[in-house]
Amino acid sequence: MKLWLIGCAALFMAGCEQEPPEKTVWDDQLKTMDKAHEAQQQLLDAADLQRKAIEQQTQQ
Repeated sequence: MKLWLIGCAALFMAGCEQEPPEKTVWDDQLKTMDKAHEAQQQLLDAADLQRKAIEQQTQQ
């Protein structure tokens, strides 16, 4: 039983060592999409701040 557990543990540890994934064709496009999402979030945040500032000025 112990030998079986040691064998399973050895196989498990051997399977854990994976090389990092190679660069794919889609990497550049995914980076561009991530940048676009970040830019969109910045625009939404700026619009929200502007809306709050306008609301605050109209309430005074």
